[in-house]
Amino acid sequence: MPATATTSWNRFNGLPRPWAAAVLALLAALMLFGVTSGAGKERIEAAKPDAMRSEGMIGDHALYARILHRVEAGEPYYAAAAAEHRANHYPLRPFMTMRLPTLAWILSITGLQGGVVLMVLLGFATVLAWRRRLMRETELPRYTRFAALLIAANLSQVALAQWVLMHEVVTGVLIALALALYRPERPWAAMAVVAVGLAIRETMLPVAMLFGLFALVDRDWRAAGAWMALGLAFLAAIAAHAAALAAVTTPADLASPGWHGMGGWPAYLSFIHATSAIRFLPGWISALLVPLALLGWAAWRSRLALAVLGVQLGYALLLMLFARSNNFYWGLLVVPTLYAGLIFVPAALAALVRSIQQSKLSAPPAMT
Repeated sequence: MPATATTSWNRFNGLPRPWAAAVLALLAALMLFGVTSGAGKERIEAAKPDAMRSEGMIGDHALYARILHRVEAGEPYYAAAAAEHRANHYPLRPFMTMRLPTLAWILSITGLQGGVVLMVLLGFATVLAWRRRLMRETELPRYTRFAALLIAANLSQVALAQWVLMHEVVTGVLIALALALYRPERPWAAMAVVAVGLAIRETMLPVAMLFGLFALVDRDWRAAGAWMALGLAFLAAIAAHAAALAAVTTPADLASPGWHGMGGWPAYLSFIHATSAIRFLPGWISALLVPLALLGWAAWRSRLALAVLGVQLGYALLLMLFARSNNFYWGLLVVPTLYAGLIFVPAALAALVRSIQQSKLSAPPAMT
C-alpha cells in the first residue's frame, strides 16, 4: 500500500461486531441461495428454431441488422422497423417495443464495421477513464486501479458486429463511462454521456435519475436544474418516438406480453452470468461472485462507489421484477462495472473478520 493510501476508504473498518456479523450472514445467505437455486443458463430463453435469421445472426441481432440495411438503403427508420417487426412476428405495441432510432441512424452513417471500430474506441476510452479515476483516488491502495482490467474483460462484446447492434451493449458502455466521469462538483461530462445514452435506449433513465437525486441532496440547484432539463428533453423525445410509431402501426399489430418476469434473485444471477465474461463457466460461479462484487462496492466509502452501488442495486431490482427470460440481455447494462467491485473484496472481508475478532478480544473476562 502506498504511503498516501489509508484504510479510511474501507467502510467496514471498525464496524461494530453485530453489524459485521449481519453483513457476513447476508453475504453467505445470498451466495447459498444463488448456488442452490440453480441460477444459470437454464433460466435463459434460448432462440427458438423458427427465430428469424440473417447473415449468420439470429433473433434480435438479425432483426436489428435487417432494419439497419433498410435504413442504409434510404428507407425511413420507422417504416423500415415496423415492416421488419411485422414480418417477423415482433410486437409493435406499446411504443417501448421498438427501439429508438438513434443507433440505427449512427450505424447507417458509419457502417456496421465502422460502428465496431467506434465501439472498440469507446470501450477503450471507458477502461482508461476508470483507470485514471482510480489512480486519482489517493486514499485507495494502488492495486485497486487494476479494477479497470475487470471492466475491460466485460466489454468484449464491443468487438463483435452482432453485439454492436444491441442497444444494451452500447448503453452499458455509456453507463460505465458516465460513472467514471461523474464528479458532483463537475457533473457536465457525465451528463453529456448520459444524454447520449438516453438517445439510444430509455433504460439509461435510472442513471440520470440517480445523478439528479445526488444534485438535489447536495443542493446544487444548477446541476439539479440541468438534470431536470435533460429529463424533460428525454420525455419530449419519447413522446415524438411514440407518435412516429403510432403513424406506422395498426390495432392489428402484435402487442407485447408485458414485462412481469418476477424471476427474483435466481433470474438476476442468470442474466448477469449470461452476459458476463464468465458466461462459458458454470452458473454457480456467478452465484458466488456477484454478491462478493456488490460487497466490494459497498466497502468503498465514496460518492463514486455509492453511485455504482446504486446503479447496480437499481438495475438488479428491475431485472428481478420485470425482465422475462428472453430479456436476459438487460444484464449488459450493468455487467461492465459490476465485477470491478471484486477488487475491493479482500480488504472488505478482512475488515469484517477483524471487527468480529477484535470484539471478541476486547470483551471483558467472564466473572466467576
